[in-house]
Amino acid sequence: MFLIPFRPGFLGRACAALLLASLGTACGDDLQPTPGPGEDDDTVVTPQDGANLKHHDNGDGSFTSVVDATDGTAWVGMDLDTGKQVSATEDAAWDLAFQRYTVKTRGGVSGTGGVQVVIVPGTTFTALTQAPASGYVTDVADGPDTGDSPDTVFNAGDGWYIYELQFHTLTPRQQLYVVRSDSGTYFKVEIQSYYDAAGTPAMMKLLWAKVAAPAGGQP
Repeated sequence: MFLIPFRPGFLGRACAALLLASLGTACGDDLQPTPGPGEDDDTVVTPQDGANLKHHDNGDGSFTSVVDATDGTAWVGMDLDTGKQVSATEDAAWDLAFQRYTVKTRGGVSGTGGVQVVIVPGTTFTALTQAPASGYVTDVADGPDTGDSPDTVFNAGDGWYIYELQFHTLTPRQQLYVVRSDSGTYFKVEIQSYYDAAGTPAMMKLLWAKVAAPAGGQP
């Protein structure tokens, strides 16, 4: 019979190596970072049409949506994370809400969702692929202006539109917004028109898409 000599040092080193390998395998998954809110960019948005909200998939990750906001007494809510029409009369899962020419967000004085918005100048919809790291604001109470409605981010200051006095029409400014949704995901939004092909007002057309979170995390 051929016997393998017993070598305690060798056996101890082998067992230690096997133990470390098994511990590394068992704990490896636990050491992986867990994405925070708004950092999981693999989530796919699949919009669904509603009674007052219709979508078109542009095939490049962006969507063109038309909001029927013609009812001056009702708010049409939109959840950007799902692309669904939702109730904006209660503090539920909505990010933007529309009524005629007014756009409000579920943050600040307009709701408790923590939705924030930043206007991004000097860029185009296609060029912007990552959300800015700063400059986000929320809807605030009415300031010293002619109306008595809250100063929403979209309507405050010069607002999202240009009012043409001669024709009494609204024309969207070439202005790009980034919206941080109530779930912490970032979306770029551009208002493209206020009228449909028949000239009906308050048929707001939006171009929107998800963008990467700011470099270094959320603001």
